[in-house]
Amino acid sequence: IDYPRPELENAVNYLEAAYLSSTFRTSPHPNKPLEVVIAGAGLAGLSTAKYLADAGHKPIVLEARDVLGGKVAAWKDDDGDWYETGLHVFFGAYPNMQNLFGELGINDRLQWKEHSMIFAMPNKPGEFSRFDFPEVLPAPLNGIWAILKNNDMLTWPEKVKFAIGLLPAILGGQSYVEAQDGITVKDWMRKQGIPDRVTDEVFFAMSKALNFINPDELSMQCILIALNRFLQEKHGSKMAFLDGNPPERLCMPIVEHIESRGGRVHLNSRIQKIELNDAGSVENFLLSNGTVIRGDAYVFATPVDILKLLLPEDWKEMPYFRKLEKLVGVPVINVHIWFDRKLRNTYDHLLFSRSPLLS
Repeated sequence: IDYPRPELENAVNYLEAAYLSSTFRTSPHPNKPLEVVIAGAGLAGLSTAKYLADAGHKPIVLEARDVLGGKVAAWKDDDGDWYETGLHVFFGAYPNMQNLFGELGINDRLQWKEHSMIFAMPNKPGEFSRFDFPEVLPAPLNGIWAILKNNDMLTWPEKVKFAIGLLPAILGGQSYVEAQDGITVKDWMRKQGIPDRVTDEVFFAMSKALNFINPDELSMQCILIALNRFLQEKHGSKMAFLDGNPPERLCMPIVEHIESRGGRVHLNSRIQKIELNDAGSVENFLLSNGTVIRGDAYVFATPVDILKLLLPEDWKEMPYFRKLEKLVGVPVINVHIWFDRKLRNTYDHLLFSRSPLLS
């Protein structure tokens, strides 16, 4: 069942995103547009190219594979079924993404679901526990109500300790959130006096869903950014699915927008080497087929592991690029299971597994 699109346009974060993106269109355009070469045709690379084109420049997007989307890529098999690189949902608290849908005129491609978060019950196979957010209450009361009404996962003493532990994050704002970058989710919870069972019951699933890693590895800043959005925005935790595969239903409209403004998007254009000039800056990208691509500026919008492989030797000892050593990609396996009949207890919604293996 699909639900009406929520009223996102009045949220502060959405208004800020809409204003910032509008400045690309409304600011004076350059007399001589820059040719900007962008590595990667995922959402990062495509959106970069989209806004550069809006600002009057000429982006050239290079994608190594034969499909758009990067981490939202998908492939059709011989039976006509689509296989995606992962399950993708779009929260109301994604202001830049929601604004992009609006600018492209494709808001109708989002299928909004009931305002709930549904968790599997590992000790009760086949059963699920719900956090239902009432539409009549504003944020953060709708979220507080959802937590208080759920008695399957947390006891009342745990709920109280959880609420008290979150107060510094709620009252401290963005500066507090940023200061928690160096502490893991598990350590932060213990520091705040929140029982380990809260981490196991709720934040294990949240950590897996956000970054595919465990609470003893994930920075608490990541969790607090999401929680703050959910607590500040009435529809922040509401979710939508795309009405089809991302390359066709989301990425192609961005490509069409880019090309209508003079930009270019090339598939099967794998970068073999970043070639430097005598000054140590980029001279050009050399593709694996021998083609040389030059521009006035260059952007890398790929997974960090790819940039590490292509990083010129002359750059590796620079303090700026040495920071890349601490960035490590997380390997993820996506499994599609097709059933030949409707399952019992099915939900037309996202389900959080609460498993140490699955997200």
